[in-house]
Amino acid sequence: MEYTVISNKKVCGKVKDDKLTRDDILNAGGSVEHLLAVGHIKAANAGSVTKVSEVKEVKEAPKQDFSFEEKPAFQLDNSKGEESWQL
Repeated sequence: MEYTVISNKKVCGKVKDDKLTRDDILNAGGSVEHLLAVGHIKAANAGSVTKVSEVKEVKEAPKQDFSFEEKPAFQLDNSKGEESWQL
């Protein structure tokens, strides 16, 4: 696979916009995965790299009301002298 140098630093003796292969990188003792991860190279057939812009304003999520009236899950109605459960 072919890669393009996108860094302003030399990569395996190549400068920005030069092409190099996986074998060029491995023969120079480099790691393709590392060079890709740190942004020194990109796949030759890859699209352009878009830099992430800084977020200027952070909006706070609206406050939610989690209050509730506590009610028993069931109650025993013993007014008739018998057991009956109400849910």
